[in-house]
Amino acid sequence: MNSRKRSGSGIFLMEMIMVCGFFLLSAAVCIQVFLRADSMSRLAREKNQAVLAAESLADTWKVYGLEGLAPILEGDSCPMVCWNAAWERTREEGLPCFYARLTESQEKADGKAGALNSLTIEIRRGEGHSRWRELGEEALFSLEVKQYIPAGGGSDGKE
Repeated sequence: MNSRKRSGSGIFLMEMIMVCGFFLLSAAVCIQVFLRADSMSRLAREKNQAVLAAESLADTWKVYGLEGLAPILEGDSCPMVCWNAAWERTREEGLPCFYARLTESQEKADGKAGALNSLTIEIRRGEGHSRWRELGEEALFSLEVKQYIPAGGGSDGKE
C-alpha cells in the first residue's frame, strides 16, 4: 500500500483564497458606500447653495424688480444667471456649472385694484454635470416669489 502523507498546505491555500476573496468583496462594498455618501453630500451642498442663490435673487427682485437684476442677467427671451463650480457669478463662454432661469409674470389680483407680480426662479446644473444625469433633469431648487402692487403705486406700495 502506497500511502503518502499529504501536507495541509492545499487546505490552507484554499482557506487563504476564500479569506482574500471575502476581504475584496467587503472592500468593494465599502468603496461603493463611500462613493454614494460623497455623491449625496455634494448634492446636499449644491442644493443648499441653490437655496441661498435663489433667495438672494428673490430679495433683489422684490426691491428693484427685474431691471435691478439686469446687470447679472444673460439672454433675452429667457433671462438667466450663471455660476461657476465655486458658486461665483460668471459670464464666461462655455457651459456654466449652475444656472437660474427667471420667469416673470403679472396678473390682476383677485378682488383688488392692484396687480400681483410673480417671479419663478429655477436653479439647475449646467450641461457639464453629466454624472448627475442619472438623477434626472430635475431642478436643484425652485422658488416662486409673489409681490402685490397696489393700483397706481410702485413696487414699494407708495403712490
